[in-house]
Amino acid sequence: MKKFLVLLCSILLLFTTFACSSNNGGNTNNDDNVDWEHMSMEELYEMAKQEGGVVKIYATTADAETARKKIARDYPDVNFEFVSCDTNTIKSLLERDYDANKVNADVVLVKDASGEIYNGLVAYDILKIYYPETICKHIDPDLLQYGLPLYSTFNPWFYSTRDFPDGVPITSWWDIVQGYNVDTKSYKDANGKDTQYWTVYTKDIKGASYAALWAQLFVDSDLMFAQYKEQYGKDLDITYTDKLQNDTFKNLPENNAGVELFWRFTQMQTYEQADGDAVANAVDLSVNGPTIGLCSASKLDNRDSSGMQIGWVTGLSPYTAQNAASYVYVAGNCDNPAGARLYINYIMGGDDGQSGCYQTFDKLGHWSVRDDVVFEKSGVEEKDVGLKAPDMKEIYNYFVSVQSYWDLWTSWR
Repeated sequence: MKKFLVLLCSILLLFTTFACSSNNGGNTNNDDNVDWEHMSMEELYEMAKQEGGVVKIYATTADAETARKKIARDYPDVNFEFVSCDTNTIKSLLERDYDANKVNADVVLVKDASGEIYNGLVAYDILKIYYPETICKHIDPDLLQYGLPLYSTFNPWFYSTRDFPDGVPITSWWDIVQGYNVDTKSYKDANGKDTQYWTVYTKDIKGASYAALWAQLFVDSDLMFAQYKEQYGKDLDITYTDKLQNDTFKNLPENNAGVELFWRFTQMQTYEQADGDAVANAVDLSVNGPTIGLCSASKLDNRDSSGMQIGWVTGLSPYTAQNAASYVYVAGNCDNPAGARLYINYIMGGDDGQSGCYQTFDKLGHWSVRDDVVFEKSGVEEKDVGLKAPDMKEIYNYFVSVQSYWDLWTSWR
């Protein structure tokens, strides 16, 4: 029976390849009529062997290359190739290939905090979402809205564990802008005295993942209003309205708690660093009083490798950060649709989470998206971190405004 199914799948693939239109520069592999979601890895393997090509993996993480080496041992009759790219490079390559009616990639593994991948590539079928049924039943549906997530990660605030040995020193986002004066709309009081509490180090706030984090807070304005009132026992004062220039930039709403937080943040004296390691080092040193820094979660590794006394800020209200998941897609009209899906199944751990190499992605700052597999290396459970599933359609509407207003409002300090 199993051999019959494999043969039937192979025939179906060949029929589909023959029958589809040739409007993609000779790449005629239209796979929309194949029931990929219910195929086993062995069935995909047999089909991938029939395809006979090289499965090209475009990925933003070198862990995808480790996975390629492992799958090459377990499925030796299919060839896989790893291509290392950053998110912007992947996006430009795929758009270029699409315009040229030529598809080079088969698998794309990429982060999409800003929604650019989903709204710019997935929405136009340049990338296709693949939802293997036996895997997706183990993943929170909220995380499946924009693609198949591989693992969760985030961009946290860091603090000095030397200065705050009792634990995380802030409880909400409003603590970050402590010292803002609503009368002067600044961090100076009426007498010109500096009222800013935190010394703040960051990477480039205009970077997609950081701008997206602020955009998520705009989306969740109601939560931000409620948190302020719960924390301070009074309604939030909106002080940014007369600072809007919506005739010049993309629109920001006039009565939004997330935008108010962002305005207050732009008026702080902040210190941009070239990379996350520099942010972590500045937090460790904390030479100018109480210090926090914003960068990628993986920089906590400096604690172990360099002896830095730093820690993640977790448990913030209403949430600590956006769940900046890495997603894995199949390239639309690719040459090796079965091989691509075989690789995706393999890196996701197959039906049981163990039939592949899912543990390859167990790293500091990563959490499993599967409810039947736990990643151990972060030492803290995701639920204790407090991550928010992203709203990529809404974030996409705001993150360019974050970038524009960051430049404008910081120039007014």
